[in-house]
Amino acid sequence: MLVQHLTQNQVNMRHQLDELEKRNLDLKRDLSKMTSAYEEVKECNGTLSTEILKTKNLYHSSLVEGDDERARHKQTIKEYHNMCRSLEERHDKEKMELNQEVIEIKAELGGKDIDIPSEQRLRQLEMELAKTKLCLVEANCKAQEYEHRNSNLHEKLKNHENSVINQLKAKLNR
Repeated sequence: MLVQHLTQNQVNMRHQLDELEKRNLDLKRDLSKMTSAYEEVKECNGTLSTEILKTKNLYHSSLVEGDDERARHKQTIKEYHNMCRSLEERHDKEKMELNQEVIEIKAELGGKDIDIPSEQRLRQLEMELAKTKLCLVEANCKAQEYEHRNSNLHEKLKNHENSVINQLKAKLNR
């Protein structure tokens, strides 16, 4: 009876050992799968981190470039404003001087109407002023166009950044 009992215990122990070895194999397979998945997530995380860094750098450089361009355009507009103001002042001064000359000449001639070359000069100055004002308007239009481009670029970069972040979240949630 003792032999039979020992034999039964040995069979039971062997059965338990087989089950434990099977469980150990299953756990090793699960560990291998999880390790592979972890490495995959780690690799994706590295890739996405690199993409995020590139996107941030691109965004930053675009903002700096846009700010520099905006500053240049504002300076150009300021210069056009100064030029216009200077030309208007010069125009007004010359116009007053020419009107004074016309009054003096009319007084000397007894009030007769005459065509004098200074009126042609006055018209030339008015044309020059009109051209300068046109240049100022063109510069303002270009500045608005660049600001519009800058805001579009800013929006595109923001969307790209959000897309990359959403991809990262999606991959991390898997």
